[in-house]
Amino acid sequence: MAFAGAFEPVVRAAWATGLLTVLLSAVLVARVLGMRRRLARAEARRQDVVARWRPVLFEAIAGGSPRLPALPPEDEDAFLLLWVQLLDGIRGEPLERLARVGDALGARALAGARLRREDALGHVLALRTLGYLGRAEDRAEVLRWLDDPRSYLSLAAARALVRIDPEGAPAELLPRLARRADWPVPLFASVLGEASPPRVSERFAALCAALPGPALVRLLPLASIVDAHRVEPILAALLERADEPEVLAAALRQVRSPALLDAARRAARHASWSVRVQAAAALGRVGERADRELLAGLLRDAEWWVRYRAAQALAARPYGTSQEVLALAEASGDRYARDIVRQALAEVRS
Repeated sequence: MAFAGAFEPVVRAAWATGLLTVLLSAVLVARVLGMRRRLARAEARRQDVVARWRPVLFEAIAGGSPRLPALPPEDEDAFLLLWVQLLDGIRGEPLERLARVGDALGARALAGARLRREDALGHVLALRTLGYLGRAEDRAEVLRWLDDPRSYLSLAAARALVRIDPEGAPAELLPRLARRADWPVPLFASVLGEASPPRVSERFAALCAALPGPALVRLLPLASIVDAHRVEPILAALLERADEPEVLAAALRQVRSPALLDAARRAARHASWSVRVQAAAALGRVGERADRELLAGLLRDAEWWVRYRAAQALAARPYGTSQEVLALAEASGDRYARDIVRQALAEVRS
């Protein structure tokens, strides 16, 4: 009995622990079920907002004058999200008509209220809203978010700024793009594509003149939205003066003008294969018939990728008929050159 009595506190503690565990589990289950019910109610309300507002917004897009229902506070977020999603897919006059619907419903005030909250997703929605409303008086507020360390917020601010001020946005965005490694340049090419083309080209050229080669390389994907006459001198300077293979390769990747053909020819003899492969690709875009022998030499390169790009260039440009290009490879006496040319010609025919 004394032995059993000695263990009685342990047994009681075990029962208490078990009971506490069961109670905590029950509380957690209740909370999870409550969260699921709240989410289900929120989704049902969102679907109701979509069902009520989508026909109205589509009628406005089509040029009608729909009667606008009341927008209770609990429906505001769902409405703004639907409105922004529809605006993302349209341009021109339909976009302006839909923006006027948001303006009539007080979307600007709704955006301002969300910017004052501690809700990052609400901030994104608010910035997108201000961008589509396009009011000049919101420029300062949008600029305030442009330097936010959270890249998704600063990107939303950049999109909004381009819509509010397409002339002035390039001067704000391009210097920041050069400084911020977390801003994806290809994505900003699409953002800046909606800004004023002359201002983008002007600011891009000015910025490139002040940047060293390695820093400039990161911005080169923007060349696709910049006036070719602005890009050519920048690429020519890089191809003439740069020593780093990665800089030369990045510049060659943007070559689209016959004015840079001589630089591409020189690069085809570079010691680094990463430069030669881009030179071969450039010759495939701007090369002349006189470059056949140069490309034929690249078919015998030690690197497979150089041989492949040279074969693609021969197959794509006016370097002769398929038979002439194949004969050029045969004349090299290199089995790998013949094989890679056959592959490139087959890809062109398929």
